[in-house]
Amino acid sequence: MPRVIFLLIIFILPCLQGCLGTSEEISDQSIRLATTTSMRDSGLLAELLPIFTEETGIEVDVIAVGSGAAMNLAKSNDVDVLISHSPTNEIQFIEEGHGINRTTFAWNRFVLVGPDQLSGNLTEAMSSLVTENKCFISRGDSSGTHIKEQDVWRSVAEINDFTFINNELGYHPDWEGYQSIGQGMGAAITIANELECWTLSDKGTALFRSDNIELSIQEFESSELVNPYSVLLLENEKISETTRFRDFLLNNHDLIDTYTVGNQTLFQSGSP
Repeated sequence: MPRVIFLLIIFILPCLQGCLGTSEEISDQSIRLATTTSMRDSGLLAELLPIFTEETGIEVDVIAVGSGAAMNLAKSNDVDVLISHSPTNEIQFIEEGHGINRTTFAWNRFVLVGPDQLSGNLTEAMSSLVTENKCFISRGDSSGTHIKEQDVWRSVAEINDFTFINNELGYHPDWEGYQSIGQGMGAAITIANELECWTLSDKGTALFRSDNIELSIQEFESSELVNPYSVLLLENEKISETTRFRDFLLNNHDLIDTYTVGNQTLFQSGSP
């Protein structure tokens, strides 16, 4: 769809300039952090990092990508530490020897964002998008959110006879309303807002963007939608600095618990 392509260009161009970092030499008192886009798009990193730098003198160069891409950057030694929200892949990452350890420091929940509230539980709500021929924006970027979305579609497949496919876009219904954008959470919400579609989001980013969109945020009571964020340490010459970064995240529960938008808490510290 031409409008989708136009909206994607708006988000891709800034990403080419900033999402992959800079080519400038990084000083000794700095670390490269690969992080899920929802950490950035929720505003939490902008709240935490200046305090960390003020306390330690360590600058943090942020590369915001999906969890899958963040792990690939770590595997190729292009970053010093990473934040992810894809537990199964994180455990595999550690078991394969790519990281030293994994520590969960915050969590929230996944929510459905769309033009109106849908009836039923999450599986029933997502099913209705297909049966009623509505539209859904998928991140399509192998992020933690994209992986969770595919888990939800598998649950939908168990109670419906829709045709599902598993291709380069992931596991999803064979349905014209499904639009994969290959972009971060903020972009997915903005495009869903422009096209009056639904998307799956972490609660933090959805709340952070809520004043600038006309979409509603719908929560569901399901343990499947718990969304933990973990910091993964890597074996490299910056291990002293990255350990201090991890300890900062673990020892500053109040900064995470008191981070709010519109009097609503976006994250809870610790493990769920």
